[in-house]
Amino acid sequence: MIALASQVSTKTFDYILIHGAQTSGLTVAARLSEDPSVSVLVIEAGPANLDDPDLRKLTPAAFGTHFGKPQYDWAFQTIPQEFCKGRTVPFNRGKGLGGSSAINFFQYHRPAKSDIDSFGELGNDGWNWDLLEQYYSKSERFIQPLEKTDTMSYDLAHHGTKGPLAVAYPSAESNFEAPFQQALKNVGINLVKEPFSGDTNGTWVTPVTIDPEHRVRSYSANKYYQPNASRENLTVVVSAHVTKIGTELDPNGSATAVEVVFKSEDALYTVKVGKEVILSAGAIMSPQILELSGIGDKPVLEAAGIETRVHLPGVGNNVQEHIFANVTCELLPEVASNFLNFDVLGDPREYLRQQELYKTSGKGVFATCPASIAFVPLASISPASEALQKSVFESINAAVSSQQISPGLRKQYLLQLEHLKEKQPSCEFILSPRYMPGPKPPLPGQQYVTVSGLINHPFSRGSIHIASSDPLVPPSIDPKYFEHSYDLLQFVEQIKFCRKVLEQEPLRKFLTGTELLPGPEVQTDEQIADYIRDAFSTTWHTVGSCSMLPLADGGVVDKTLKVHKTTNIRVVDISVVPLHIGAHMQATAYAIGEIAADIIKGKVLKV
Repeated sequence: MIALASQVSTKTFDYILIHGAQTSGLTVAARLSEDPSVSVLVIEAGPANLDDPDLRKLTPAAFGTHFGKPQYDWAFQTIPQEFCKGRTVPFNRGKGLGGSSAINFFQYHRPAKSDIDSFGELGNDGWNWDLLEQYYSKSERFIQPLEKTDTMSYDLAHHGTKGPLAVAYPSAESNFEAPFQQALKNVGINLVKEPFSGDTNGTWVTPVTIDPEHRVRSYSANKYYQPNASRENLTVVVSAHVTKIGTELDPNGSATAVEVVFKSEDALYTVKVGKEVILSAGAIMSPQILELSGIGDKPVLEAAGIETRVHLPGVGNNVQEHIFANVTCELLPEVASNFLNFDVLGDPREYLRQQELYKTSGKGVFATCPASIAFVPLASISPASEALQKSVFESINAAVSSQQISPGLRKQYLLQLEHLKEKQPSCEFILSPRYMPGPKPPLPGQQYVTVSGLINHPFSRGSIHIASSDPLVPPSIDPKYFEHSYDLLQFVEQIKFCRKVLEQEPLRKFLTGTELLPGPEVQTDEQIADYIRDAFSTTWHTVGSCSMLPLADGGVVDKTLKVHKTTNIRVVDISVVPLHIGAHMQATAYAIGEIAADIIKGKVLKV
């Protein structure tokens, strides 16, 4: 049930989830509250949003419409980026029950096996593909399509069918799926038989988190929370911003959480901790709350006027982020009617018509979404890959020899270099039947096709730290985009490949030949790099700010997700991912939540 702050004040709860109505947090809350003998409190900083009429925009094709709206989006911003002409980059994040699972772009898939195995190789014994695969399946209720097309490729042996989260293919194809796959095949990129098996090298149409039965978004609030909201032992407080975790220190300096303080309608409230505090505030706010509670790097805390309770230098560091940039071309007007294209929704009359079409038949533009993707190694798309990889090998080895990087980062980099050598997928591409925002506006009435290139395994490392002792002041977000030059060099090659794909038949015959983004004036590597600095966007996949690593390697949590030097504080969200993965993050966020619940119950990864 949803309760008032005054109704929970001064009470004791076994498990308190801080800003826990996010993707992983509601997963944990639902699983822990299966045991009626324990009490679970979820404190969410955002509003409930469950009965808001604007949530009708949870239907497909409405992705991105919540960005910038205070009711649904925290609308964070990075600090000016040194290697991107001082740009500040929007950092949208979901606000309210469901967190970012309520406003994301629906894509649901798993990374390559090697990405997950890296977790264990970095010192987290037991974290590997075999473990994660079980929990990916536990969260998933895969719904087979009524009509399977040649562009769909799946094997039920690698899908869950009994989990809470409805996962399915889009109800309608845009009709660009087959031409995109053929264009990729022309340049050596083949269809993946089953990407959920841990082999992601190639192209496929990804399933998405859309419930085809009810024609709405499938997300943590309506699939994990609402079916269990009547449980007497599950309480949720919304519009309640946590200010700190109160701790007691033992003689060895270990901290035990005893209370959680939060602010609601300008009043402060306190709840008591029975067993554990679980931080599920996401990669931006989880490190912020730890630091506000005096758990973090002492110089950072002192600069903000926070008393240091636990000196833990890794908090807020090791931040890694996916980013993307676009190549956009005009669609021939005479073939436009053969495709579903989001650009038609710019016409208010067509928007209403498409909305009604989806409501009555489940068809039309609202029934599709960008789901045509590819994951490939740089060696598969660029003749410059060998030289670039040699360069990054040399620069990393030089940094290791001169001790310019920490031993913990050295281990991460060596794994990344090994994955490059083994030609594991590090580049992602997505086809979107629409204009994607960029420095040049679309022409009125024109329809577009965009191929986006995405960096999945950056070498740059950033940070997220408190900027003030005031918990309502957003943290300082510094991804340090392109601090490592290899990231930008790889990105240039990916933009070239986007162009190459759009020049392949049968895609080419549907286009006018006019490129809007970057534009025909952008040709040299230097010009492409300049365009990227101006036009790239975050992909909203931030990880690493509470890394699951050994303490000596800059870790924040151990393999049981417990914060180092604490007895009963865990972090359960994608901030614990220590080395970035080649996938969109929501499937992994749910899996982490499922694993955490079983860790707490003593069913897996016992110490």
